[in-house]
Amino acid sequence: MKLALNFLPCGSFKKKLVDYFTLKFIIKGFIISILLSLFIFLDLLNLKYIANLGLISAILGLYLLLKNDRKIWFWSGFFIGLFWFYWISFSLIYYNFSYLILIEILGICLIYGFIFLAIGWLENIYIKAIFLLFANLIAPFGFDWLNFQLIFIDTPFIPSIYTLALVIICLIIAIKFNGYFGVILLICSLMISYNKPAKYESLPFDISLISTDLSQDQIWDRNTKDKIIKSNLDIIDLAIQDGSRAVVLPESAFPLFLNKSQILLSELKQKSHQIAIIAGALGVSDNKLYNSTYIFDKGEFQRLDKLILVPFGEEIPLPNFIKNPINTLFFGSAVDYSKANGVSDYEIDGVKIRNAICYEATKDELFKNNPKFMIAISNNAWFSPSTQPNLQSKLLKLMAFKHKTTIYHSINGSLSQLITP
Repeated sequence: MKLALNFLPCGSFKKKLVDYFTLKFIIKGFIISILLSLFIFLDLLNLKYIANLGLISAILGLYLLLKNDRKIWFWSGFFIGLFWFYWISFSLIYYNFSYLILIEILGICLIYGFIFLAIGWLENIYIKAIFLLFANLIAPFGFDWLNFQLIFIDTPFIPSIYTLALVIICLIIAIKFNGYFGVILLICSLMISYNKPAKYESLPFDISLISTDLSQDQIWDRNTKDKIIKSNLDIIDLAIQDGSRAVVLPESAFPLFLNKSQILLSELKQKSHQIAIIAGALGVSDNKLYNSTYIFDKGEFQRLDKLILVPFGEEIPLPNFIKNPINTLFFGSAVDYSKANGVSDYEIDGVKIRNAICYEATKDELFKNNPKFMIAISNNAWFSPSTQPNLQSKLLKLMAFKHKTTIYHSINGSLSQLITP
């Protein structure tokens, strides 16, 4: 009898753990996560008004999530991690760790599953609502792309935390007090949040925004380096022929340490007498590596380095005693990239432009003082094919709206974009 009592807590724990793996809970969490993720996948269709269907789906998902308990919250978070961020693991292909893709995806799912479980455990609808409002502030390793304000992007409604708050308040009223009244309030809230088209400013000169479609294998292949450089120079020549004042090539357009390539630097400076050239390449100084934007204009050039690095892509956001073994095991003892000291701007014909490289263009920190114009460059080949460009585009549209910034986005691996406030 004494032995049985000693094992009772263990048996009780196992029973509680097994309860989470009930098929009913898994299915409910799966359905809720689909409803909250559909707007990303519908964006692949690139159809007018299709985002409205994604918004309706997401509102229904929020309603069901708020109604349910911690078991459903765990599985909802688990599958949201899958549907929103499965593509993060694709970069392993280019480090010859393809066999770890499923393990990384599982890790991502568990991280978000446990985040949602921690919130759901409190069994308080108001705390759950606060989490849904500020989900982007709970950022594993600094990665903050889980933002439910995105459900309003490309719809007729204002994409802001205030619109999301109004929707969530209406859902709480529908759950706790009166369903019909909550629905009526929801409709009224969305009407109030109607987003009237606004005028925006564009750069006062013609700009060629280049899209390229190079695989990451091609970019890293030394045998294709000369071919890529020649293609970039041909693109610049075409932009000159078209009469553009500036041409923008994507992140990593030149697959080398450009500030150490004197012959190529000289050629680009020469061409910059005819056109301003903005392009991505690596930089090195004082034995530090940088992901950089190079700006050539009127025979001169400057290098602006990336400020906010990609977690586990450009830096390992962990203490050195953990970071160093990871770099040794997975990245051949490579060191992390170094960061710029702050946000960086440059001017073309007296117009100030904020510099941004890929991931950092989705971060509020880079929009310090609400710049009027931003030129962002990205290399999405790391994650192609996937929904990463669609999610990135929605985040940039949210940033453009919040900060009233016109963003010119040149991309490798997906279509380049002009994003307006």
